[in-house]
Amino acid sequence: NDILVKGACYGLFEELFGQSSQHNEELGVLGAAKFVVAKAIQSIRLQGDPERGIERLKIFLERCTCVEPTDEEQNLAAEFELQAQQAGVALDSGESQLCAVLIVRALPLLHTGDKRAIQALEELLTCHQKLQSLCGKVLCLEQLVLSCTSKENLKFIRAAICSEPDVDKALSISFSCKSKDTTFEIVAEGLNSYINYLRQQAPQVLAS
Repeated sequence: NDILVKGACYGLFEELFGQSSQHNEELGVLGAAKFVVAKAIQSIRLQGDPERGIERLKIFLERCTCVEPTDEEQNLAAEFELQAQQAGVALDSGESQLCAVLIVRALPLLHTGDKRAIQALEELLTCHQKLQSLCGKVLCLEQLVLSCTSKENLKFIRAAICSEPDVDKALSISFSCKSKDTTFEIVAEGLNSYINYLRQQAPQVLAS
């Protein structure tokens, strides 16, 4: 949901997901996302009109597969949440459901903007055997942004992110939104600094 919020606010769905956004079977979101994300967009202090972000979200979700967890997946998600509570780490119901869906359906990647959840999953690897299936399959927001940013489109991506500087502080810093200009090398260094720090916290779970 965090990635959906930011993709909608920045207007960068096409850039973030590339060609895969044209194929319904390749992108899945939880069924509750359309309600939760729209409400989250309205709660953010935006420079632009939040209704534009909500409309972008609506259009994007129409091109995605709606994922409704099965009973088996819901039960597995509940097990993950219980383990997280016992371990004292932060793993909310949305993230736990996505993990269960990825494991049961043998899906290739989980995209999440929740760094705490990624760290929690790393800590829980020894608590629940099925979570081992997540190793190398969790992609964070900064990885997603770095993968879609190039010297050629830097100006466009930067303008979108810097037009809404309060949406994500890490991205605003990485793209030097308080400076007049920047370079691809500086942006890549900034994004990699966040990625590398997270990799230290979650070396097994985070995708390469």
